[in-house]
Amino acid sequence: MTSFTTFNSRRLLHIQAATSLIIVGLWFVLGVGNVRAQAITEGFDNITTLPAAGWFTQNNSMPVGSLSWFQPTGVFTAQSGGATSYIGVNFNSTTGTNTISNWLLTPNRTFNNGDVIKFWTRTVTANPFPDRLQVRLSTAGASTNVGTTNVSVGDFTTLLLDINPTYNDVPGAPPASYPDVWTEITITLSGLSGPTSGRIAFRYFVEFGGPSGDNSNYIGIDTFSYTPGAVMVTADAALDYNGDHRTDATVVRNVGGGSGGQVRWFIQPSGGVAVQGFDWGISTDFFVSGDFDGDGKDDITVYRPSAPGNSFFYILNSTGFTLTLVDLGQTGDDPTIVNDYNGDGKDDPAVYRGGAAAGQQSTWFFRTTPAGNVNYVPWGQNGDFPNPGDFDGNGTADYQVQRNNGSGSGVFWTRLSTGAVSVVGPFGTASDLLLPGDYDGDGKTDICVARGGGGQILWSYLSSATGMSSPPGLAWGLSASDFPTQGDYDGDGRTDFAVWRPSATPGQSAFWVRNVATGAVTTIPFGQQGDYPVANYNSH
Repeated sequence: MTSFTTFNSRRLLHIQAATSLIIVGLWFVLGVGNVRAQAITEGFDNITTLPAAGWFTQNNSMPVGSLSWFQPTGVFTAQSGGATSYIGVNFNSTTGTNTISNWLLTPNRTFNNGDVIKFWTRTVTANPFPDRLQVRLSTAGASTNVGTTNVSVGDFTTLLLDINPTYNDVPGAPPASYPDVWTEITITLSGLSGPTSGRIAFRYFVEFGGPSGDNSNYIGIDTFSYTPGAVMVTADAALDYNGDHRTDATVVRNVGGGSGGQVRWFIQPSGGVAVQGFDWGISTDFFVSGDFDGDGKDDITVYRPSAPGNSFFYILNSTGFTLTLVDLGQTGDDPTIVNDYNGDGKDDPAVYRGGAAAGQQSTWFFRTTPAGNVNYVPWGQNGDFPNPGDFDGNGTADYQVQRNNGSGSGVFWTRLSTGAVSVVGPFGTASDLLLPGDYDGDGKTDICVARGGGGQILWSYLSSATGMSSPPGLAWGLSASDFPTQGDYDGDGRTDFAVWRPSATPGQSAFWVRNVATGAVTTIPFGQQGDYPVANYNSH
């Protein structure tokens, strides 16, 4: 919840008590595809579907020939499936006699030590023109940078495997030779410092190749799989309403008009699914989000404060679209700290109550079951700002507040779920906006602050993986108009810098997202002037 006015006042949550919940119904509720799993299995039955699944190709051969990667029509049959259900590449990647460098990149994933990559490959029987294949790793997130020349590797600097690097013209067992029968290759990842976002690349790399060259003929790749080597805690992307581990563009709109008017939620699920609309809540509610039923999908939620005993979270469960009503808190409490406080894989309704006067205790309240006991943890004091998250990565939310150190700088006091206490700082100013998220992809919440400067929003975060701060004051967004809406919009396991920019021009309102690892920019046109982006609730 934005709690100060350094940025434009339209970004402030000015939602207070109301008297009734209005539920008109659901509209445009369409079927959602299967959850995108971390694992990958690809049989190459139809390679025209690869780009939509996140695969990428680029031919850096010089000059580029008549073919890149293709669906074969003969030569030899597939390892499994239909006769042509594999992907091929050959000497026509270039012309004459030249160096071939033809790339096939897998979808972006977050890799860990022990993860296993498998695929089958072969060349033609008794091949007289030696082939070669490299398998490379990039640790630069979703980057597809393979350079621009036939000798460059871009971000794919880690060589995992080199099949037939000396161009042995007698087919045989890899990696010393290239097999002329289908052979399964297994690679187990190691040497990573922790969870690492990146891609795997196949590079058909053949010197003195081409139609006139002494090397390069024809290879196939079939039945590719990537399997996490151990049970992995997948980052819980904020506002992930379809369970694909990506933040979904979401705004709410007062369609009823006036104070207390009916609110409609507009959600654009990632992956090109049609916009969904849900009438849930009224304009004076707090709009929050979390996976309260543990089905891997966030639930549409509003909080309506009132007198003690009459303040409720109204949760629309994503499974079955049923209502869960949770009584908690009172007017003046902050409901934007919803999180998983008992480590059971479900978010818990929670509120933060600041100390009533200078020096007085602040308290975190939460329920782990809708009608269960109210739990409370005293942490913080009057004047502190809550900064919710799981700072040690153990799957249970911790308690953190930002406090003015007396000279205008921010100091972060943390009580872990284990009871351990730590202090971090100074970092940023005491008036900075707090934008918690996992910006380095290590499974732990990072401290992130932002402030307005020179008409822009300046972001800085402390990496829990390295203990180092990001370059200070990275500019992303316009301080006069934009709403910070950090989240993992590309599913790489790292929180992205993001803002929502409203516009009076129809069709011009949009989410602007910057990938922290690569700097890649994505624009998601969505919403209209007067809407509120729900992801902004997690600013404090």
